[in-house]
Amino acid sequence: MWMDHAFDMTWVQQCEPAQVYKHDGRSRVWRIDAPDGRSYVIKRFEHSPLRQRLALSLGLHPGQRELRMAHRLESADIPVAPIITTGQEPQGLGFQFWLATPHLGISLHNIFNQGHLTDPDRRVRVLDAVGQLTGTLIRQRWFNRDHKASNIVIDDRDQARLIDVGAVRRLRRRLSASRMLANLSQTLTQAGATPGDIARLLKAYSTDPGPD
Repeated sequence: MWMDHAFDMTWVQQCEPAQVYKHDGRSRVWRIDAPDGRSYVIKRFEHSPLRQRLALSLGLHPGQRELRMAHRLESADIPVAPIITTGQEPQGLGFQFWLATPHLGISLHNIFNQGHLTDPDRRVRVLDAVGQLTGTLIRQRWFNRDHKASNIVIDDRDQARLIDVGAVRRLRRRLSASRMLANLSQTLTQAGATPGDIARLLKAYSTDPGPD
């Protein structure tokens, strides 16, 4: 069990954000550090609370899609950040839907952008893990429209995990796989990865045996 206390938005709002990762018209994403030493990432959808209420009643809310997809990927043995709880925060006549995951590590983008990979051996491990994760997705015929460096986190064992999986769908064309690789390579380069890093990642992708 990740949690053994009541996890509600009242408790969350009393915690000073340790870090805000994103805040725009679509969503706010931030980290809180609990008194017991554990940390969580909260994602709250910010668009019209009334529209959110309607979407929730129809099962069409993007947060509900993200929750369903996270469960499907977990069932397929794809490493994702587990969604441990969800909730609805009343706002006027509607709701703001939120979900929570354990904080598992820093994003791949920030690992490169902030210079955390000075150890060559660790750099290889991280690139191999990301390449193998990407290869597993594609071989199992999953397409992630948002397969980019900021949507992959590296945990304390240097394993890669997906976050923000609401854009994952079934892969229908090989061209879609090329788009995933191109998007990941481009966002990694923007974060500071070298051509050699990209080559290492693509090698790990191409040699990943995938599921039995």
